[in-house]
Amino acid sequence: MKMDKIRVLKDLIDTFGISGFEVPIREKIKELFPQAEFKEDEVGNLSTTVGNGGRQIAFMAHMDELGFLISYVEKNGYLRFKPIGGWDVRGIYNRVVEILTDQGMVQGVIGLKPPHLSKKEEFEKVLSWDDLYIDIGVESDQEAKERGIVPILPARLKKDFTILDEKYVVTRALDDRVGCALNLLLLDEFLHHPPQNTVTLVWTVQEETGLRGAQAFSARNSFDEVYTLDTVSAGNLPWGNFHQSPARTGGGPAIRLADRKGVSSLKLRNFVKEVARKNKIEVQETVTGGSTDAAAAFEAGLNSIPLCIPVKYTHSQVEMMSIADYHNALKLLLLIGTNRR
Repeated sequence: MKMDKIRVLKDLIDTFGISGFEVPIREKIKELFPQAEFKEDEVGNLSTTVGNGGRQIAFMAHMDELGFLISYVEKNGYLRFKPIGGWDVRGIYNRVVEILTDQGMVQGVIGLKPPHLSKKEEFEKVLSWDDLYIDIGVESDQEAKERGIVPILPARLKKDFTILDEKYVVTRALDDRVGCALNLLLLDEFLHHPPQNTVTLVWTVQEETGLRGAQAFSARNSFDEVYTLDTVSAGNLPWGNFHQSPARTGGGPAIRLADRKGVSSLKLRNFVKEVARKNKIEVQETVTGGSTDAAAAFEAGLNSIPLCIPVKYTHSQVEMMSIADYHNALKLLLLIGTNRR
């Protein structure tokens, strides 16, 4: 039975898994495919291989998302915390937080001083991380401890999952749960119809904190081609920053030609464009900031390129993705995986 594309995406979005604490999302992936033979390496990367012969191909997506670490518990029970990954501090005020403890999930809020109690100059101030705290509704550090709260626990912002006009998904952590979902959909298809290539599907750890999982995996494995499945910031916004990221939602999956880590494989770029042209799949090309696991693969000597879903408002609570881009990316990836060139 084929997987529902939106349902599998939502399942992954809902599952906890910030950088360095990917156990829940890794277990969820294995749970969805008990029939697959998964391998887990020393640092926590997950992989499975299907098909045989032909080209040695890897499709790579990262499991981790942005989050926080509880760094200190105040005597009055308020929690101090540190960001994990590339947050914009302006986007986390007055949000509900979920903290993963040994006793289960504990909720709290990142509070902000109300306007009724604020001075005029305070309205114009952008708060620093040191100004922020999490309130879990206790009165002392002892009460916090009784709730299972101790330093170095992982936390995330609570998520919503919204469909806009049956055309867009709006949620947190499309980066990169959409790549993880695409890998699962590929696995679903290839288990039913094995490719004539040897295809390895990889879910990496700690991309958001320096491509660390991909570095370890790429150093120990060899492939003819590596395609990293990720997101890229879309430029079709009111302030019109196409010069910074010339990709748009609804315009098809994007080939990320270059970013701050370097230039992608032109050989793979030409191959992907030809596959898309022959099958009438619209694709985009973009040069942008940031980076992906493809850079780690390239540094390990592997031919690599990122294939990305354009997303508005990346690294926020309202990342927005075109459902058509998601479907077309899957079509393109299936063709790449089965092509016997």
